[in-house]
Amino acid sequence: MLPHTTIMTYLSFCFIWSMGANLHDNSRAKFQVMLREAINNVELPNGGKVDLPSDDIYDYTIDPKYNTFQNWDELKPEFKYNKAESFFNVLVPTADTVKYGCMLEKFTTGGYNVLVTGETGVGKSVVTKDFLNNAPENVNNATVNFSGKTTTHNLVNAFESKLEQRRRDVLGAKPGKRMIFFVDDVNMPQLDAGKAQPPCELLR
Repeated sequence: MLPHTTIMTYLSFCFIWSMGANLHDNSRAKFQVMLREAINNVELPNGGKVDLPSDDIYDYTIDPKYNTFQNWDELKPEFKYNKAESFFNVLVPTADTVKYGCMLEKFTTGGYNVLVTGETGVGKSVVTKDFLNNAPENVNNATVNFSGKTTTHNLVNAFESKLEQRRRDVLGAKPGKRMIFFVDDVNMPQLDAGKAQPPCELLR
């Protein structure tokens, strides 16, 4: 049986990346104060205590070997420049690319849909494409780019063209494979008369 401190450490991490993941940067400092107060008030058997990092808690994951918090920066791989690689495909590893790549891997492996949000130009698409380029061999992927002119018909065609027909009315990935669709610029489709975005409603 796992020690209570280990369980609370993992629960704290899960709370950070569930309740705290969708917060705007301006609210994250308040969230961290609230979380530290809540964790400090938890009385564990045998006087155990979870040691949350003293700085930004979003900069930490859990080291599975010691079940303690570990800075994402420590997991950053060494950057090796490949002259043959297109400049636009070069991704210099940072703590953030490791962090969000790991989150994408965990959620997609668990079979969950993932919505990556953030300000324009922060690298959401680059990190997602890097994750897909390094996906396991049993995972196929396809990119669907939304624009202001994207319609539900376009979306259906994009999805169906990348899937195989298994039965008369059933489509799916190739046998033994999983399919991940990356929908880029999901906010782009124009609003209809009812102020909805039909392609986004179809995704829902």
